[in-house]
Amino acid sequence: TWTADKIMKEWSDVHLFSYPWELMVQAAFRKYPNPFNPNVKSLDTLERRVTPSGELHSRRLFGTLWNVPSIVMKILGSEIPSMHVLEHSTCNLEKKTLTISAKNLSLTGFFSMEETLVYSVDNENPQRTQLRQEARFRVFGVPLLGDYLEGLLMGRYHSTVSNGRKGVELVADQIQKELS
Repeated sequence: TWTADKIMKEWSDVHLFSYPWELMVQAAFRKYPNPFNPNVKSLDTLERRVTPSGELHSRRLFGTLWNVPSIVMKILGSEIPSMHVLEHSTCNLEKKTLTISAKNLSLTGFFSMEETLVYSVDNENPQRTQLRQEARFRVFGVPLLGDYLEGLLMGRYHSTVSNGRKGVELVADQIQKELS
């Protein structure tokens, strides 16, 4: 689903995985590296803690080579589209939800990207996992081109969503084999 307004572009989708929630949580935390997402070059865990209520909170820093449209790089005056992204996740075992929020730390004076993924047990089949995924893009400082550039960034993001899902499914397959 695409939504556009004068200040940002938004995208959302729901996807079902044919794996139980517990397995998908492991796969989400172990997703990188994988051959479907070669743009992720580094991953550092900055914090991991369990709250008194039993939730697991993690903060991770990703170093990526982002596939930014060339027109965007020309406007930025940059040739190397390396980006840093901060991810915060909350895993609630009681509610069986894993919520992952990510935002760009690089080029924040030019644009913002926010992504939210929520993994939960599928209501119709507890052996499947539902993923609700949302992304928001906003471009700053280029009033005449902002909407156009937001569309380019969102389109590029949308084209990589299936690779992210393939990557996490590949890792889920690997974990399932490890457990067999």
